[in-house]
Amino acid sequence: MSPLRIPAAFPTLQEESLTLRELDEEDIPAWFARASDAEAADLAGDPVPESIDLGVPWLERQRSLFRKQAGIRWAIVPSGSPVSIGTVGLTFSPREEQVAELGIVVARPHWGMGFGTTAARMAVRYGIFELGLNEVRAEVLQRNPASKRLLEKAGLKMIRVLPPTEAEPEVMVLYALFRPAQSAA
Repeated sequence: MSPLRIPAAFPTLQEESLTLRELDEEDIPAWFARASDAEAADLAGDPVPESIDLGVPWLERQRSLFRKQAGIRWAIVPSGSPVSIGTVGLTFSPREEQVAELGIVVARPHWGMGFGTTAARMAVRYGIFELGLNEVRAEVLQRNPASKRLLEKAGLKMIRVLPPTEAEPEVMVLYALFRPAQSAA
């Protein structure tokens, strides 16, 4: 197994319909609008922030992940727009080499438009073929059918249902995508 190939400079990914770019201070208002949507936060299993002031530490956590080579979180920006509509990221597992957790959040006005699926595909493809990941995983609430469909459209397969635990009191579903055998480094 070779180590992950994490670039020194933050990678920008682009397709016809969207760009995945580094997060910056101008993304904080869009983050707060998404994060303070109580229903969306509930479906994502995230707490609702008390104020936009929490955006600065949120942004610093995202930047710190990349600096520490522990993960990459991109802003999702539709073509022709300067404003991000969500984030997608890969967080590298410290316990298992070449494994990452996929996380994605898209603002409600953009649900069902394919942006999340495209962003997830781009991040997964980058993780497998550029970073050298062997596996990308994602956990979603069993009661979140839209996120399960998004993961399936992005190429991940359901692995198993995870029963409630003390740390996670809801039923979760684990999805994964493994590096194709022919592309192993």
